Amino acid sequence: MGLFYKKKDDDCAEATVESLAEKNAELAEKLTFLGEQRRFLIQAVKTLLVFLKDFSFDIKEIDSDKFKGKMDALSEDVSKEEKVKRLQSVFEKSKETIISFIESKKTYFKERESEYKTIIDLLSKGISALETGNMDFNRRVYERSEKIDKITLLDDIKKIKEEIRNEVEHIQDAIRQKETADSKQLDELTREVSALREDLMKARTDSLLDGLTGVYNRMAYESYMRKLMDANTVNGIGFAMLMIDIDNFKSINDTYGHQTGDRALVAMVQVCREHIRKEDFFARYGGEEFVVILPDTSLKNAAKRAIAICKSVESSRYKLDGAFEGKALSFTVSVGVSIFRDGEKSDATTERADRALYMAKNTGKNRVITENELK
Repeated sequence: MGLFYKKKDDDCAEATVESLAEKNAELAEKLTFLGEQRRFLIQAVKTLLVFLKDFSFDIKEIDSDKFKGKMDALSEDVSKEEKVKRLQSVFEKSKETIISFIESKKTYFKERESEYKTIIDLLSKGISALETGNMDFNRRVYERSEKIDKITLLDDIKKIKEEIRNEVEHIQDAIRQKETADSKQLDELTREVSALREDLMKARTDSLLDGLTGVYNRMAYESYMRKLMDANTVNGIGFAMLMIDIDNFKSINDTYGHQTGDRALVAMVQVCREHIRKEDFFARYGGEEFVVILPDTSLKNAAKRAIAICKSVESSRYKLDGAFEGKALSFTVSVGVSIFRDGEKSDATTERADRALYMAKNTGKNRVITENELK
């Protein structure tokens, strides 16, 4: 009997183990589902925040940059392993920020609407003035036509022909005066509009370009990177980065002068352009340091491009003038290469490229080092 009961106990134990195993399997399956759901929701929230930033426009008057920065911070908080209460607190503060920004935006557009109405009123008055000019012209022509009508009552044919000729000349003169006045007004308006358009385009372009080399400046680079990170959040498109620096640049300045140093920077930029595609982004990062962003490019292909740049710069020679006439200047560059990793900040990509560049400079210069070679 004792053996019988023991077997029954064993059967119960086995059933319990099987039941626990089933529950553990179900629990693991639920945890996997919740993990996937969490990742999806985080990505969805981050994507919506990118759309919200795009909807904010670049309006300085309502501090759009500050708002975008807060949305970036919120996106980072969402990605962290935070407690629910902490996330709830963050979202409550963010809701207030978003609502406040929306109200500011509404106020801004209402004010702009009022300004546009004023402009429309001014244009209407201008059109009215033109209409007055047309009415004056029409009146003069009508008066002449009345005189012609009266001329037909004369009996002397010779007199009729002479009077008609005079009135026709008056009408033609009025038409010429009207055409001249209209032409002058049109030319003046065209010049004003063209000048305004050119000034706006020049101001917009100049604010984003480096004055010496003509490539994008640091401000344009930072703006581009923000947009690139947003595009990665939405579309998952990555990029590679080249950090380029002229070797021994201080020596060039000390030996030949800063003017020659500036010319070396311009020359290096011209060589780099030969290896840069339309979709790539090229900017002066600071001093003699430049950065190239290669969208949707692998680390291997980016390294190949960097090597081609190094070889082209090394093989170039530049004639000097002034006190150094007859001499030729040659120099080299070092390049650090990194690749963007999903989920990281752009600063992390830049930091690895900079470290790779530093390594290239300290291991002989005139070479390319990728992030894979970093210790």
